[in-house]
Amino acid sequence: MLGLAGTPGAGEDGESSAGESAPSEPPPVAEVGIEAIDYGATPMTTVPDGIVKTFRIPAPRSRIVSADGVTLARNRVGKRLVLPLAKSAVSADAAVALVAGLRSRFDESVPLFSLDEADVRKHYEHRPWIPLAISPTLSAESVAALGGGLPEGVSVQEVSVREYPEGELTAHLIGYTGVSLPDQHGPVARVEYAWPPTEGRAGMETILDEQIRGSDGEVLRLYDADGDLRHQEIVRKPTAGNTLVLSIHLGMQRLAREQLERSGRPGAFVAVDADTGDILAMVSHPTFDPNLFEGGISAETFASLAEGKDAPLFDRAVAGAYPPGSTFKPFVALAGMEAGEIHGTNTLYPGPPGLTIDGRYFKNWSSDSFGPMDVCYALVTSCNTWFYQAALNTGAGPIADVSTRFGLGTAPLLPLPSVAAGNIPNPESYGDPRSLANFAIGQGQVLTSPVQMALAMAALANGEFVPQPRLVRETVDPRLGTLILRNPPRKASLLRLRPEDINLIRDGMWGVVNYSGGTAGRAAMRNPVVYGKTGTSQWSVGGRMRSLAWFTGWVDAKNPRIAFAVVTQGKGSETLSGGRSAAPIAAGFLRRIYGETETYAVTLPKAPSRDRPAIIAAAIIPPVEEPVEIEPRRRGGLLRFLFGGGRRTF
Repeated sequence: MLGLAGTPGAGEDGESSAGESAPSEPPPVAEVGIEAIDYGATPMTTVPDGIVKTFRIPAPRSRIVSADGVTLARNRVGKRLVLPLAKSAVSADAAVALVAGLRSRFDESVPLFSLDEADVRKHYEHRPWIPLAISPTLSAESVAALGGGLPEGVSVQEVSVREYPEGELTAHLIGYTGVSLPDQHGPVARVEYAWPPTEGRAGMETILDEQIRGSDGEVLRLYDADGDLRHQEIVRKPTAGNTLVLSIHLGMQRLAREQLERSGRPGAFVAVDADTGDILAMVSHPTFDPNLFEGGISAETFASLAEGKDAPLFDRAVAGAYPPGSTFKPFVALAGMEAGEIHGTNTLYPGPPGLTIDGRYFKNWSSDSFGPMDVCYALVTSCNTWFYQAALNTGAGPIADVSTRFGLGTAPLLPLPSVAAGNIPNPESYGDPRSLANFAIGQGQVLTSPVQMALAMAALANGEFVPQPRLVRETVDPRLGTLILRNPPRKASLLRLRPEDINLIRDGMWGVVNYSGGTAGRAAMRNPVVYGKTGTSQWSVGGRMRSLAWFTGWVDAKNPRIAFAVVTQGKGSETLSGGRSAAPIAAGFLRRIYGETETYAVTLPKAPSRDRPAIIAAAIIPPVEEPVEIEPRRRGGLLRFLFGGGRRTF
């Protein structure tokens, strides 16, 4: 596990116990603009025609910190402009005219609310002693544009503002907030706020809103008849939400984003600790700046994001559900072995350029015809026709069963909205020959998300279980910096597969990257060794087919043992391949990390954990004039196509 930088209570293994110190920064904003004002020993009785009202003070939201101690979300003091109508206007008509003329009194760079005449009248009639907000929270540029002076009657009100220092880098993860109760203009309610409270609107901010928001405080205020604040005292101080320490390593997060940007295409990258389930990096590209939403986002700006090219608001890593293509083949092979239809390396299928299945021609990605090959070499070359035969013999039931053991078809437990469950087809309705052909190569109705595939690769890496993803690692007291709660690693599900079967899949995935005929040679590293599987699939976007390229796998290292998934989307009719388009993205990420081990808190292994597997290549055979035809058996399922046993058709 990655330890917190500068955490006295975190040892080499990242463990810590309650009461130990954790990184902290100055106390969060808790009493913005709330200072004592007292004009007499008994101000409530000495101010003629005084108006007394208790206001709630919105609590500061939790600070959110990365595993390497970088603040990802915090609270700061913001400023907005207000206008006390009681002392600025003698009538509702005068108030309306005053507000209507404000635009001409400010520089154009200072944003002002477009207040309805009806709202101004209601405010004057029902609450003239409560200052009218005339602007959203101002940016530093807008504050500078004020030039140190304000029009007569206008004043500055301090408010608590949510801020995201890393901006676009963690936008889909952290999310953003919005005003939950806007400034009121009608009759004074039983509950009033010192400034508008906020709530989570996206990302962790919305799913963990109750935990993040803290406890509101209360302030008692006395206004005189002219609307001047004469006295205020804090009845109850607001309590900030507890600090959340994430599993995200910001350096890895930044590196993943750089690699996706360099590709020039939309995509997603997820890296997890295969043993603990810690999400080390999770990036969707393109992205957006969550700071745009603080204080209110304009309709024009929101529309540009919501309707923007390549959908920057869409979290491809978590909410995206895509055909996994050939990255799904390891699970098909495991299902065949589990069902007793594939007997290790003894079961051999040929690899023709195509097969006619139930009257439809299904092709391989290569036009070459290969002789009989085993499961390892079939994975190395990603031979579609081999896997068509494997799926036809295995059946939909075992494939669906093994896939679900790897967490596919179920939404991972993440504190994020719109977590995709993907789809593993119902074997009862997806067991016909054509459907099985699509099932075999991760197409048709098969859908997975990048985070699901990263977790499935984690399970192949550890060989025993799918880890439950862990995004929030610890909860820390915001003032003392002491640990309140640590979320331990958990297992989402057990694989219950034979170790020898998993080792055969590992051999094949070693060959994908490290064997001369593998499809992902661009991702090879000397140390640590990379295991992987490429994939290419077709995906419909707005009724048009787009090409997707995948690369998934893990590294043969511990502390941490990183499993990953990369997907990148072609533009227009662009054709991609997993080895050419996705593998270099992962390679750039991994080579940088293991080239700077101290920076990224990883450990280089002294030697590979497994012996170099023996990959047996299949020979190219002369092409046949007619395509191979495979038809269903009349009884007991589909053709059993085993080289050296059973029926064979050429």
